[in-house]
Amino acid sequence: MGSRRRHRHLGPGQHHAQVRAGLPASPVGLVMTTKLSQIRTELRHRVAGLPAHSALPRERDLAEELGVSRTTLRQALRELLDAGLVYTIRGQGTFVSDTRIAKGTSLSGFTEDMLARGLLPSSKLIVADAMVARDATASELGLPEGSLLYRVERLRLADGAPMCLEEVHLPADLFPGLLVENLDNGLYGIMKDRYHVQVTVAQQMIAAVVPTRRQCDLLEIPPSAALLEVRRIGYDGRGRAVERAVSLYRGDRYHFSLTARRGEAD
Repeated sequence: MGSRRRHRHLGPGQHHAQVRAGLPASPVGLVMTTKLSQIRTELRHRVAGLPAHSALPRERDLAEELGVSRTTLRQALRELLDAGLVYTIRGQGTFVSDTRIAKGTSLSGFTEDMLARGLLPSSKLIVADAMVARDATASELGLPEGSLLYRVERLRLADGAPMCLEEVHLPADLFPGLLVENLDNGLYGIMKDRYHVQVTVAQQMIAAVVPTRRQCDLLEIPPSAALLEVRRIGYDGRGRAVERAVSLYRGDRYHFSLTARRGEAD
């Protein structure tokens, strides 16, 4: 006798459940998640480029401009609110928080500063070339005129928003082959790990300056904005001048925090 095959009778909804289990997940949820991520990134970038306490457009206008539903926009704004990037005033709207970064006098680099604040640092290389030391640059680095220098200019960003425009001059004899390194990474890390040169002390001068048109374009600021210019000569443990840097920080995103102490004779 042939063996009998047992047939299991499924309940009314079980057949459909098994069929559904074999299908790939609906893309709707993935699309919504991706859209929310895109809107959140766009809003963070916009907020980073606005002065503190600036008003955002009305919710209806902003949703229409970004091409999303007001529900999605509200969710993205809620995440920015939770992160402290914006605040709301009932009946008036949503405003940009004052999130200026306090820069102290420690010799930490931009990458270290941003990571310490939970921001994602990145760089956009503008210029990396060799040049001859002249006048003030040669004098500040203690080099004879005509010495070879490396010049590195980078736009420094945090969470994709421009924060600082930096130009650095380095003695070429201390950093052979520097221009083939990945200069999008932290320069201090390259100096230390690749060339065993570390800045241990620096002289800095800080001033408020008016931006040029080029600087406005790169930093995405209006011509009326102020910049904090920091000029620095960095020395290693042997007292050699190993770095000359000019950094231009956005005044709406940075302030410098200094500690003053009274001398014993005062």
